[in-house]
Amino acid sequence: MGITLFLGYALIPAASDGYEVFYIKGVRGIYNSYWLGAMVAMLSTMLLWLFGFYMLRSKISEDQRLKMGQIIASTPIRNLQYISSRAFSNFCVFMIIELVLVVAFMGMQLLRGEDLHINLAAYFLPLLFVSIPSLLLLSAFTVLFDVFPGLKGAVGNVLFFVIWIFLSVMSISNSNSLWDVFGINAIQTDMTKEAAAHFDFISANEVGGSIGYYPIEGRTPTFEWSGVDWNSHLLTSRLIWILAALSIVLLASQLFHRFAVSKTPFTVKLPVQDKMNKVVEREERKSYQLSPVKKDKRVRLFRLVKAELRIMIKGMSFWWYLLVLGSMMISLLVPLAQIISWLPALMLWPLAIWSQMGNREFYYSTNELLLSSCPRLYKFFSVWIAGILVTLLISSGVLIHFFLEGEFTYIYSWAVGSFFVPTLALTLGTLTRSRKLFEVLYMLLWYLGPVNDIPYLNFLGIPTGHSALYIMLTFVLLGVGILIQYVREWNLLAGSKNNTQMNQPTKGEYHGKLEK
Repeated sequence: MGITLFLGYALIPAASDGYEVFYIKGVRGIYNSYWLGAMVAMLSTMLLWLFGFYMLRSKISEDQRLKMGQIIASTPIRNLQYISSRAFSNFCVFMIIELVLVVAFMGMQLLRGEDLHINLAAYFLPLLFVSIPSLLLLSAFTVLFDVFPGLKGAVGNVLFFVIWIFLSVMSISNSNSLWDVFGINAIQTDMTKEAAAHFDFISANEVGGSIGYYPIEGRTPTFEWSGVDWNSHLLTSRLIWILAALSIVLLASQLFHRFAVSKTPFTVKLPVQDKMNKVVEREERKSYQLSPVKKDKRVRLFRLVKAELRIMIKGMSFWWYLLVLGSMMISLLVPLAQIISWLPALMLWPLAIWSQMGNREFYYSTNELLLSSCPRLYKFFSVWIAGILVTLLISSGVLIHFFLEGEFTYIYSWAVGSFFVPTLALTLGTLTRSRKLFEVLYMLLWYLGPVNDIPYLNFLGIPTGHSALYIMLTFVLLGVGILIQYVREWNLLAGSKNNTQMNQPTKGEYHGKLEK
């Protein structure tokens, strides 16, 4: 909610702020209800599709992890009813955020003072035609990706990010309203026609309107826009997306396994007994030899790093190992110019490993068990070193090729990125005890930086080179992560001390217990 209110302020800059978020060929509309109502519909749906999906996508998996799935499975609720209720509850959360943002834009209209008349229809018609169908489709995706086999983890996150990029491009550049999920094309086309009527240097036929951060000098020319004519053709395209959302929910209900638990290899059948309590069938039980426990007076960091490495790569599928091996071979064989063009794809392979750093023990509820075995900082640094080693191992083919070509500047830049990303993952995972924040921020940073080569966002530093910035950020993130460890250690000790004092009996209680 705090971020939503901040966006309501930041997306409506004053004329003297020196930047614009949405304007057409150097001009923008007056901040009236029509302009701001259209902006809140476009921008909020795009942002909620990205951040809202990662925030609410794993609610069904959370029911299973918290052992609520067995209770739900034993009730008479049907699969379709459970999945649709999950999707609708996510939709309600999205709509609450959307309504808060609408109210914030109304307040910003009064604060900017360019038009003090609040037209409720101008705010709620884009909400009805754009936001509600789009957010219904998003809610359906949150449950589909949570029950579809293979899409619960990092693979699903990457796939949804690709879908978001595709729909954003289609909504901006495609004139067909059927693909205009975010309502951008319908709104900006009408805005461009109105702007062309006021300014001769703008053509009504060209695609106008840009969303982003645009520094400007002086005051931006403005014009008055009277809103989109929400006709039956636009309504038909919106109804198609609503039907698509309902179809996705129906598909998710068919894929839902109702929290069925697969049998583990440790399942042992009990021997069958007859009426005389004698064993009829005796099945030999498999014996499992566990490794012996060795007591050591000091903690060895090398052994912790080795254990973390084994845990990180454990559970990866055969295809993941095959892709990593193939990327190493390709990095050694292809020319240097082609390697640089596809380097960003290589930085997606370890995403599933990075995202579990700092939060795995909280996810599996083994935090107290691990902290009783070694100090918190030893655990922190062992995870950090293991994450860096995995990154360097996966990109070893690239590093060897750079070394053979004598490109030591590229080796330095790649090493900086290999240290920065695991540090970012570990700090965010430790701070939030979840993998969601890192995954969404990293995908956004990866798309804007290495893929589109936006200055200061390319953490790989190839070919632009901002290594000094990311070295500094790495040390800052590492310091924040260590500080979090110290704060939690202090809170843990303080909580244990308070519990001891509360449970300690008073003198009278102690004598009373002795008498009893």
